[in-house]
Amino acid sequence: MILSIYKKLIIMKSLGKIIFAFALVLWGSGAVFAQSLKQEKAKKAAEVKSLVTSGRYTFEASKKVMNNGDSKYLRHGGDMDVSKDTLIVYLPEEGKEPGTPVKAINAGITSTNFSYQMNDAANGGWNIDVTPKGDHAAEIREITLAISPEGYATLDLMRPGKKSLIFYGYIKQHIAEFPPLSAALVK
Repeated sequence: MILSIYKKLIIMKSLGKIIFAFALVLWGSGAVFAQSLKQEKAKKAAEVKSLVTSGRYTFEASKKVMNNGDSKYLRHGGDMDVSKDTLIVYLPEEGKEPGTPVKAINAGITSTNFSYQMNDAANGGWNIDVTPKGDHAAEIREITLAISPEGYATLDLMRPGKKSLIFYGYIKQHIAEFPPLSAALVK
């Protein structure tokens, strides 16, 4: 009987050590996971900063806020490509007739005549103001882009005589192939 109790006691002590070791492993792996998540977030922030400060990136729209406050996910997306000398806007309802496919030829707006101003935001991100000039000033008064350090962005497209359009999306590496400068100037 005493031998049986002694064996149970040894088993319980061993089981306690195993549970303690398992708890330490779980705690350690949680710390490693948190560290890798932190590193991943820092890497993404550095990538976004590099894109935004280069002045060459793409805003990919994923959601549109309607004038009544409702929001709508965009099935076919839409984007705004930015470089230091060219702006290409392919956003739903801008520069084309309703129902035109987003990437349709001669749809959207391509401009080489615009002002671009970037300011640091309080949250560590950036506020960007783009003001088209010339012919496109009649279609778009101003584009304001608020970018978070993680690359999430809100685009506010203000149009003369119409309500502004608001899009949610994210910043990604520049993918547009810009037309030659001479082609962009020809309408």
